[in-house]
Amino acid sequence: MPIPRIAILHQGCIPVYRRAFYDRLARVQGREYVVVYGDPEPNSGILAAEPPFAFSSIHVRNRYLNIFGRSVAFQSAVSPVLNGDFSALVVGHEIKYIASDLLLLFFRLMGKPVLLWGHGQTNDYFRSKRSLPGRVLGRMVEWVKSCMIRMASGYMAYTDRGAEYVAKIGMPRDRISVLWNTLDVSEVIAAAHGAETLDRAALRRELGIAEGAIVLLFIGRLYGPKKVDVLIDVAKQLRETYGLPVELVVVGSGPDEAALKARCADASWCKFLGPIFDPKPLSRIFRVADTVVLPGKVGLVINHSFAFGLPVITCRQDVQPPEIEYLTDGVNGLILEGSVGLLEGLRHFAISEDLRNRLTRGAIETRQKLDLQHMVDQFDAAVARVLPQTSMGDRVERRRLAP
Repeated sequence: MPIPRIAILHQGCIPVYRRAFYDRLARVQGREYVVVYGDPEPNSGILAAEPPFAFSSIHVRNRYLNIFGRSVAFQSAVSPVLNGDFSALVVGHEIKYIASDLLLLFFRLMGKPVLLWGHGQTNDYFRSKRSLPGRVLGRMVEWVKSCMIRMASGYMAYTDRGAEYVAKIGMPRDRISVLWNTLDVSEVIAAAHGAETLDRAALRRELGIAEGAIVLLFIGRLYGPKKVDVLIDVAKQLRETYGLPVELVVVGSGPDEAALKARCADASWCKFLGPIFDPKPLSRIFRVADTVVLPGKVGLVINHSFAFGLPVITCRQDVQPPEIEYLTDGVNGLILEGSVGLLEGLRHFAISEDLRNRLTRGAIETRQKLDLQHMVDQFDAAVARVLPQTSMGDRVERRRLAP
């Protein structure tokens, strides 16, 4: 009897940071996971992994439209998935991917299990809009997402808080798994250990950074929600108002890159290094930095930062990705209140060596908890639970668990 095949439609594409997860998932015995993917949304700043892949995959065409200020994606995925002899389906908990929404409905009508994979919370961009149409649309989005939860066979939440929300909506607790969304940090940690032997002062000279500077590092996509412009302004204030030797290093690219560079064109203390993904050169940059600062939306950059042993400083937001739960204020980073709080928090960080050392120790302790294999195991176990009891997948799972 053939092993169960599970289709995965998540994020519309395969981001570079997700590749290692799918590589490990492909090594699971007793189930075949097939990732259905297309090109990333233009101007999203997402860098997609390039084939060939070590895991099974189906490439589809993605078309993105903007409808009433909201991005909607049309994927040519319905036919290949319905005709692919799949035993189960995993889709992201997003309504923007129309094909995923249709496949969720079709699979449930056919009596086949569907797992949602996402943040759990239905907090939405439109919730922060003051206009009546924006608030109405936000409520509609939340209602549809809640319906998806009730329709699904199970849920894989990024974090504990997301799992709690899903349970409140009505998903039984025994059908909710917590993945602890992460990336493969083993190579990053190895690179960080290797960089510890490098001369920090020499690395700073290579980058044109003063030896005694407090170096703030931003890493991520350069677009509005990240608020890099706020960080640039705060760093400028720290230098001009308080006379602190603060310097800023920006790693990444995105639609706001040109405007941000123009904002500090004459500032030698602000350096843009472009997108860098190789852990070895990244480790040299993290080695010269004192902290990672993310004024706006955070994300898996938090995992990356802790893996390199750097604390994270961010601002409190109405809506934040679930990775914010990995950050404990005062232990492995700081969560500050707005641009004024960011200014004062970074000023205190710059003048207090004790604070810098304490937060760095907390970051190093945290990185031991972020293991990609744990996420893979939780994902596969969640799928095994919803497969029909008579399937080969469950027989393999029972043999695996047998003494």
